Amino acid sequence: MPLDELQKIVQKLKSDLDRAVRFVSEQERELVSQRRRLALLEDKIDKATTESEQLRLRLELVNEQEKKEMLEATLIGQRRNLQKREEIFNQHWQVLNRRQRTSETGEQVPARKYNFKPLIGQSEELPKTEELDDLEASAQKNSNLHAYLRTFWRKAGLIAGITGVTTFIALLISATESQVYTGNFYLLVEPISTAGKLTDPSTLTRTSGVPQEELFSLDYPTNLAFLQSPGMTSRIAEDVYKKELTGNFPAIWKDIRENLSVKRIGEGREATKIFEVTYKGANPQEVLTVLETAADTFLKYSAEDRQTNIKAGIEFIDKQLPDLQKRLENFKSQQQQLRQQHELIDPIAKSQELMAQISQIDEQLLANRSQLDSRRKLYTVLQRQLKLNPQEALASAALSQDPSRLALLSQLQEVESQIAAESSRFTSRSPQMQTLEEKRRNIQNLLAQKTKTILTQNAFSVKENSPILAYQDPTRLKLIDQLVDTANQIQVLEVNTQSLATAKSTLEKQARQLPKIANQYSALERQIALTNEVLDKLLMQRETLKVEAAQDLPWQLISKPQIPLNADGQPIGESPGRLKVVAAGAMAGMLIGMILAVWLERRRDVFYSNDDIQDILSLPVVGDIPYDKRFSLGSDLVLALDKSAKKTKEAENDETAADDASFLAAFESLYAQLCFQHSGSSLNSIAVSSTEAEDGQSTVALYLAKTVARTGKRVLLVDANFINPQLHEWLNLPNYGGLSHLLAESIPSEKVIQSVPDTENLFILTAGISHPDPSMRVWSSRMQNLMEELHSKYDLVIYDAPKFLDFTDTSFLAAQTDGILMVAGVGKTSQSLLKKAIARINGFNLTSLGVVANHLTSK
Repeated sequence: MPLDELQKIVQKLKSDLDRAVRFVSEQERELVSQRRRLALLEDKIDKATTESEQLRLRLELVNEQEKKEMLEATLIGQRRNLQKREEIFNQHWQVLNRRQRTSETGEQVPARKYNFKPLIGQSEELPKTEELDDLEASAQKNSNLHAYLRTFWRKAGLIAGITGVTTFIALLISATESQVYTGNFYLLVEPISTAGKLTDPSTLTRTSGVPQEELFSLDYPTNLAFLQSPGMTSRIAEDVYKKELTGNFPAIWKDIRENLSVKRIGEGREATKIFEVTYKGANPQEVLTVLETAADTFLKYSAEDRQTNIKAGIEFIDKQLPDLQKRLENFKSQQQQLRQQHELIDPIAKSQELMAQISQIDEQLLANRSQLDSRRKLYTVLQRQLKLNPQEALASAALSQDPSRLALLSQLQEVESQIAAESSRFTSRSPQMQTLEEKRRNIQNLLAQKTKTILTQNAFSVKENSPILAYQDPTRLKLIDQLVDTANQIQVLEVNTQSLATAKSTLEKQARQLPKIANQYSALERQIALTNEVLDKLLMQRETLKVEAAQDLPWQLISKPQIPLNADGQPIGESPGRLKVVAAGAMAGMLIGMILAVWLERRRDVFYSNDDIQDILSLPVVGDIPYDKRFSLGSDLVLALDKSAKKTKEAENDETAADDASFLAAFESLYAQLCFQHSGSSLNSIAVSSTEAEDGQSTVALYLAKTVARTGKRVLLVDANFINPQLHEWLNLPNYGGLSHLLAESIPSEKVIQSVPDTENLFILTAGISHPDPSMRVWSSRMQNLMEELHSKYDLVIYDAPKFLDFTDTSFLAAQTDGILMVAGVGKTSQSLLKKAIARINGFNLTSLGVVANHLTSK
């Protein structure tokens, strides 16, 4: 390849790589923004106050989550595509670098440097590669599972048929197995009727004739475990061995342990009081023998167990009684000593008595203190009026109450009156006055002697000039008496108060000691009552057990040992492993059917649905072209659809028009999906190809072009299939000049490009008449320049390329376009060929726009 063409290819690859990097970066940023929007919506939902607002936000959240999932799926494919583009670019760059270093003449030429700096990783908020890889791995696992499930659903009839056959064979095999006979009997372990409960010894001795359910509650789990224990089965085996005398004891015991079962009929609230005993064996007579022996053993166990338990109970009570009686006597002795020591009969009554006495003393103290306060106030008032202390008041009272002294005082007053009267007539030196003065002195001396005598007799000490020595008038004498009386009352009240306080202290001390004594007394009282109660119960229980010991109430055999019989009276047997054999046959048939279904579909090596294409190729299915029963995708389809489209206006409700509308709507959806995937930049050129003939790639290219043209865009449809050109025949256009002429001759493209009749904005460049080795010209610079020219003149250029694996032209066309669109015929296209084509697309680092599922037959 010339150096200049290699440089152009490298430049083209670098341009495509830069554009892919920008697109992936934009997709990653969009994914980050989408996740932020989801977080904001979740916060709004939490803060929403009304149900209607929450519902609206939740619907919006679901839509945003779907967008996020689509972005993640798209980003996975684009990242994989970007990685492969980078590998191809590096390979071409290395080749170009080597070619530039050494020219054809051997001169060293400076190598051009293409500094590729990817945009990925510039933002710290972009999603991590590990996260996308996990999403991709999870999606791959789910797709594999879904593919198998779809295979099983399509081959359900085959799987069901094989399963039916294997199940029938399993039934035939199970019918040849030896028969096993099952026998049983039933034991009633508790009374069930009212009469049975009333006559039960437990009712008669323990509840005064009133039956209580708790008395009849049996420990069912323990009894069931014991009846199937090695000890019980050994007893049964020993009795069977003695009866039959055949075989050996270990073998019989092992057989009974394995085949004898005991269970309670019913569960939970519906549980009954009946035990079902079941035994299985190959010999019906041996089965009956074992069951009869087991019935006798169980009934004997019930009677022996009852008597053993009763005797053990009586012995236990007899051992407990002496100790209880001794303990009771000890408690009573301690109680008696406590009564005698503290002189009490009832601590509560004694406590109430003490509290009443203390309360009475408190009332007396309160009254005494009130009287004492009033007397002290009166005493203070009297003392302030008389200006005498208690000693002086007593002395004054004694002096005022002595008759002799009172007489002398009277005489003294009389003499003084005479002196006062005579003084007006006589002088102080006159004999009359001298006589009166002498008489007064004598009386005063007698009065002083008498006063001294009285004071000495009463042990009073009074000053000579004390006012009490003077004459006391009746009012003052009365106040003095009241003062003395009040002082006496105060002394009496103080003595009473002191005695009451002493008595109260004594009673309070007794009251403080009483709670401790009462606690001791109460504890002894409780111990005595409890011991009496236990002693009485044990005595009553002993009498009860003695009465029950005299009774005989074992378990009842309500159904004798038996084996089901048929109408002829013969035992009915069954195959023990029939269910397992049948289930194994059904599972084996289902497994064989699934394996065969997967093998058959892989052997056909075709796609059966859109999901198969997406799961197997790991590429998005961007278009789903429905099957139309009236047409086959061939030369007549286009004309037929065009005619049908005209008839649609006249018969809108006709079923044919509806089918046409759905067929055309599929191409509108295809174009919308392509635009969505290519939202990073405008979609300007597409290469449409397939792997096999009659996959419908030309029809897809044509109707995609028509769909885009109806949107108002200028669309050019290029027929690049030089081997089998068809588009000019479908559109009834001449093919004299076309793509081959533009590559072979230097003529303007406008001279060979034709407009499509009845379709505005749609133009076609037919393949033209074949020239020798035209495919070699597709790789030429003329073809590259022509494609650049066409891409600049039209909004969208669609190339109907040759089969991808048959010709290399398609790879070159795809490298010069925005991407390649592969068409797969559902039910026709080989999986292996299409996978090989996709692998080559990835190997060449070509941009894949996805796959179109073309339904060529009825689903």
